[in-house]
Amino acid sequence: MTELALVKLPGGGLAPLSAPDQETIQRWKAGAVIRAEFREVRNPRFHKKFFSLLNLAFDYWEPAEIEHARHGRFIPQKDFDEFRKWLLVQAGFFDVIGYPDGSVRLRAKSISWAKMDEEEFSRLYQAVFNVIWEKMLSQTFSSPLDMENVVNQLMGYA
Repeated sequence: MTELALVKLPGGGLAPLSAPDQETIQRWKAGAVIRAEFREVRNPRFHKKFFSLLNLAFDYWEPAEIEHARHGRFIPQKDFDEFRKWLLVQAGFFDVIGYPDGSVRLRAKSISWAKMDEEEFSRLYQAVFNVIWEKMLSQTFSSPLDMENVVNQLMGYA
């Protein structure tokens, strides 16, 4: 089944949201009957703003050197996807996964359009914003000028 994103135009018509959506429509022959089920999705600008906030935090974060019992000292690799998942777990948006040995793992919830509505995404955004400030950025800067710069940047996301 093909999924298609459409945008409602001021005149009442519908238009494809992206180039792949346009390509899908162009593959259909004129006169073809298409059956669809519609649901409203989250605000794409808000979704984009969320990822811009994550990128800001990721840019400021530098992994610290750690000591591992078996592997010695090293600096962990930065990975945006793992960073995003860590933020979601820290913000309380996770599922608890159990394993046969009795151990558990916290797995970040999916933020896909189909899995999270606008209201839950808004709660997630605020919680992640708070984690970024409280657990990362508020403790990063020693200079008042550096702190002022990051606060000004962060307030653009508030």
